[in-house]
Amino acid sequence: MLKKLQWSFGLLLFFFVLPVIAGQLPFNKQASTPIKDPEDKQVVYAATNQSALEKTKEETKEEPEETKEQPEEPKEQTKDPFKVLLLFTHSQESYQPMVKAVSGKAAFYDEKTNIYNLKDTISKHFSMNGIQTDILGVDVMKELKLKGKNFADSYNFVRPYLAKRLQEQSYDLVIDFHRDSAKKAATTLTHNNESYARIAIVIGAEHKNYRWNTAYAESLSASMNEIVPKISRGVISKSGDNVDGRYNQDLTKEMILIEIGGIDNTEAELNRTIAVIGKAIAKSFITGKQE
Repeated sequence: MLKKLQWSFGLLLFFFVLPVIAGQLPFNKQASTPIKDPEDKQVVYAATNQSALEKTKEETKEEPEETKEQPEEPKEQTKDPFKVLLLFTHSQESYQPMVKAVSGKAAFYDEKTNIYNLKDTISKHFSMNGIQTDILGVDVMKELKLKGKNFADSYNFVRPYLAKRLQEQSYDLVIDFHRDSAKKAATTLTHNNESYARIAIVIGAEHKNYRWNTAYAESLSASMNEIVPKISRGVISKSGDNVDGRYNQDLTKEMILIEIGGIDNTEAELNRTIAVIGKAIAKSFITGKQE
């Protein structure tokens, strides 16, 4: 009886353990769905995203700066400066108060203190009004003396110097500055408690440019009188006997002759008038009437 029980228990134990043993045997394992290596999935994902990223970059990539069509910036147009040539045919004409202050002499002509020495003051005031100034650097009366010529030869002597300069460069205006021989009553004006040297503009009427020169002279004279009333004595045309009749103005239609002040005018009066001339040139020929 005991042996039967032992055998029965052993048989039961065998059937209970058998499935466990069978599951550990390799040839009895059930087939399972293969699982992709997680690492392979990451590689594919990375490659896919890299491709998409490159495509996106290609679609959104900006053109290089040099190939972009840039809008043209408007070029600022620079206007050429208004150019004036100054000359002093009667270079040693002087003003008595100025000569007397320097040398004590009462002289109307002087080798050192004279109208030619006003060139720097004129250039300064013209520059303040946007005018570019060149000087015909010839002390005509000094050269006349050195060559044994007289006062009457002045215009013919300076003519080749002026003609050469006008061939080399063009100017908007050419001014030959002189001093009038008239006395103080005719050449001095008081305006707003300040005294000024009056001017007169002389035009030679015996040449082809006469009307052109006159137009420039009248425009400048009118502008000066708008700034300081009656500072200009007007435009004087000269022709006939005992006058030059052209004053080298036949060389260019933009040339005028200005007599600034007279023998009795002071340096302060001349300086004030030079400032007015600069403003009037700008008003007449540069800015017009826009103020």
